Amino acid sequence: MLKISESRATFSVVICAHTMDRIDLLSRAVASICSQSLPTKELIVVCDHNDELRSQISQKYPSILVVENSEAKGLSGARNTGLKIASGSVIAFLDDDAQASEDWLEKLARAYLDPKVMAAGGIIDPDWPDARPRWFPREFDWVVGCSYKGQPHEGGVVRNLIGCNMSVRREVATAVGGFRESLGRVGDNASGCEETDYFIRAYKLFPHRTVYFEPRAIVHHSIEKTRTTWSYFVQRCRAEGKSKASLVAFVGSSVGLSSETNYAKKVLPSGVWGGLREGLRGDVGGFFRAATICAGFLSVASSFTVGRIRSQLRSFNSARNFQPYRIIDIDLADKLPNLGCLDPKSGCLYSATWCLVRSNGQPIKILEIPFDGRDVSSEMLAEFIAADVSDLPPGPLPALTPNNQFKVSVIIATRDRADSLRRCLNSMLAQTYNNLEIVVVDNAPSDSKTKDLIDREYAQTSQVQYVCENIPGLARAHNFGVSHASGDILAFTDDDVIADPQWVSSIAANFAHSESIGCVTGMILPAELLTQAQLWTELHGGFGKGLFRRVFDLSNPSNESPLFPYTAGAFGSGANMAFRRATLERMGGFDNALGAGTIARGGDDLASFVAALQVGDQLAYEPGAMVWHFHRREVQGMRRQAYSYGMGLGAYLTKLILNEPKTLLLLIRKLPDAFTHMFSRNSKKMARLPDNYPRKLVWTERLGILTGPPNYIRSLLREHLVRANPIESNVQSRH
Repeated sequence: MLKISESRATFSVVICAHTMDRIDLLSRAVASICSQSLPTKELIVVCDHNDELRSQISQKYPSILVVENSEAKGLSGARNTGLKIASGSVIAFLDDDAQASEDWLEKLARAYLDPKVMAAGGIIDPDWPDARPRWFPREFDWVVGCSYKGQPHEGGVVRNLIGCNMSVRREVATAVGGFRESLGRVGDNASGCEETDYFIRAYKLFPHRTVYFEPRAIVHHSIEKTRTTWSYFVQRCRAEGKSKASLVAFVGSSVGLSSETNYAKKVLPSGVWGGLREGLRGDVGGFFRAATICAGFLSVASSFTVGRIRSQLRSFNSARNFQPYRIIDIDLADKLPNLGCLDPKSGCLYSATWCLVRSNGQPIKILEIPFDGRDVSSEMLAEFIAADVSDLPPGPLPALTPNNQFKVSVIIATRDRADSLRRCLNSMLAQTYNNLEIVVVDNAPSDSKTKDLIDREYAQTSQVQYVCENIPGLARAHNFGVSHASGDILAFTDDDVIADPQWVSSIAANFAHSESIGCVTGMILPAELLTQAQLWTELHGGFGKGLFRRVFDLSNPSNESPLFPYTAGAFGSGANMAFRRATLERMGGFDNALGAGTIARGGDDLASFVAALQVGDQLAYEPGAMVWHFHRREVQGMRRQAYSYGMGLGAYLTKLILNEPKTLLLLIRKLPDAFTHMFSRNSKKMARLPDNYPRKLVWTERLGILTGPPNYIRSLLREHLVRANPIESNVQSRH
């Protein structure tokens, strides 16, 4: 049974300290926790590599736990030490120069009555040594670690909390793996962003949970006099820009700057105009505050820009320094495994695990769990899974019994890849669906290795049929395979995949569910993530279209993208697709002028998905129909693939226009949405790219789109020549 989060929170409070200069302030912080209306389970003071401080605090407070920072020096390392020791269901953090209001924990506890809340924090009021400096704008109170103008006034969901007043559920903290030690303060420097990074990673692991801002949970932050000077203000702004650049390198700009974009566009301009208005009304300080906002923004922006340039230069060698991901497929019906970060056979050290979680065979979630140099026990894995149990996909369609009314033909087009074909065929022969035949189409082979493999290893297998089409082209190979197949359902996959044992059964179940369904696609998962190129491919390709079954229909496009149905890549991919024979016949088969091996290089699958909809049938995406794909390991292969993907997209759109000229007018009306989809950083296509994804690959794909139309015309002309002057293809077959 998976662990369920406690509804009544028990608090461990962690206070991190590093200097004797604040020992009086630290004493006040400790006293504020000891007088809470909601008692703590434990109070932990972490001393950051300062034996004298640890000794004095231990003697002064024998009843509380005082420990040495066992991690890297700095605030992040000290917090991580506290996370490891804390035993409460919720871990709260308070700075050593802050005092919590008496009902601080009580207010935070109320937020945790909602099981979706994974973290909570509140207001941080500045306690100035004298009065607030007249030039210091409230929009920049984050400079002194306090709540600032522009944050929410009322309770609600936020991206991240400020470290002086934050708390997190222990199982979430365990899953996230601690604060990134390359971010955050070390001693008295002015670095930051470790909290932002922490909660972005938490959201990534638990996308259906929330970080809650509770304004009634208040702490008072004592501001040192040295932090009220202009020099410190500029230093802190520059440090923030540098920290933001480091953060973006880790999490990407679309996520790392999501709150900052609104802050820069709305809050700061409003603050400047407000300061000017106050100055004109007689408050001279308003002019200074307006100028300070401008200077602060320029300091942050310039430092951020320099940091981004340096980060881009460092990421030049990121592919070489990439640490692989471990691929794990687990089912909740089985005993959960321990996940090791070290492969005992290869000696490979994994940086993270990419984990498919199933329930009785059906995929219910995908987790990316960082190892951070430590193994993940089965108990920790259970907490990862249990920490996000909302919005699970529904169960699969009822499975079909073997040998029912459908005969399914699986068609695999291949060329000169006998080793990967063997792996694919073995997964086909392990299918749970019995009424099945497999047609291998050897497309324009340069040698006899594929035929030799079939003759040598599958000669006694009546399910496997070998045919050879000597004219190159993936669509042509698929059509040729169809002509030799006898199934009612025609399923297609590539030779570089491993099919899940339930793949054919899940496909057939969808066709049995409704006679209106003419095409079924499924989820494509990564078989390995050993190189940076493979991770980039997985993130850019977006092969997995989600964990929820969807049915697409031209007669009911209201809930679809504005570009529906022309972003056909949203339907699936040719490595995992199936058609009713009757649907494929009404479509006229696949377009021989499209696909790998032709001048157009791709687009055959995209055109077939739209064609299935255009003949009046529905297209179903079934996540339970899974195949595992071996992405290209080298960046050079990605360049060719990106160019081919782009060209295929341009070619397929050209085909639609030639088939139905009025499509051009529809596409012209959708151009604004198309440009947003292709170029906006906030579009689904662009937002999923990591920050270190080579922009050259993005532009390579865009260049491919432009070359698609002329190359499709050339490919179409060549196809007409082939039809007019048929070439003897020397077709070979073995039944």
